[in-house]
Amino acid sequence: MPSFHVRFKGMLNKSESERLDAAGIVLDGRESSELGGIPGAGRPVYRVRVEASSAEEALTLVREALDPDTGNFSEWKSGPT
Repeated sequence: MPSFHVRFKGMLNKSESERLDAAGIVLDGRESSELGGIPGAGRPVYRVRVEASSAEEALTLVREALDPDTGNFSEWKSGPT
């Protein structure tokens, strides 16, 4: 099955990270974001990798793994790895 990256902005806590891991979703990285032009002052952008049949399914799988906390995240994007 192909794998896709999903990117989102927010703050992952331990429980959310564990839920991603339990769902087989791999955290591939974390980048600093900017707030008011100050690097590192905003919420981080996370990139995870998930096996799915489409980018849309990958996004759905990640959001389901983080549910009910999906409101804590924004700027969702998905695409091939």
